Amino acid sequence: MELKQMLEYQAQDREVFKLENELRQSEEIKQANKLQTAYKQTQDVIVGLNSRAKQRMEAVARLEERYSRSLHELEELEAESDNIGDLKEAEFYDKRLGDIAKALEALEKEMIAAGDELKRVTAAVTSEQQRLQQYREKYIKARQSYELLKKKIQERALPYAGKMKQLEKEIDPALMERYKRVRGNRKMPVLVPFTESGGCGGCMMELSENEKGKLAANGICECPNCGRLVYKA
Repeated sequence: MELKQMLEYQAQDREVFKLENELRQSEEIKQANKLQTAYKQTQDVIVGLNSRAKQRMEAVARLEERYSRSLHELEELEAESDNIGDLKEAEFYDKRLGDIAKALEALEKEMIAAGDELKRVTAAVTSEQQRLQQYREKYIKARQSYELLKKKIQERALPYAGKMKQLEKEIDPALMERYKRVRGNRKMPVLVPFTESGGCGGCMMELSENEKGKLAANGICECPNCGRLVYKA
């Protein structure tokens, strides 16, 4: 096993890992993520408000239809009242006219309330849309700041990446693939020494006899607990 080259590769990779962490923990990415979250939340609010506005519009339409039907019924009763023949029939028409008048009054109040609610929801949608635009503009600026920082960090990482590329040519591809698989889980170091107590130098878990056998035969084994590659010098 190319232990020396692997350890040197890891030494360079650790510097790259530090730079990656610097980028991940930067205020620039935190601000960009915060604004992106706020933008998505505001979008959700607008969707909810638009749904409410649609419901209010449908409610207003239903009330207007009921009002129109009641008004038509009132007009018909008023026309029929001209042909009233006796007092009893007059009382019936008066009661019906009174009931319809009350119904119309109640519908008018409901329509006004529904209309007012629709105005409030519409105003809220406008306000949230303005807020959405503000978040979008701020996010674009924050993202630009992040991309600028990312470029600077990538430039700082270039010397390490160059050395890693050269070292990789001297390392068995299968071993390199195992290293990169562990590295992909953001574990650093990937290569850890076999401890004097018989365990993994990463998580300190004692290795099984089977793993120790692989270590003795190949000079390296995979820790079944943390997945790191354990080597024996």
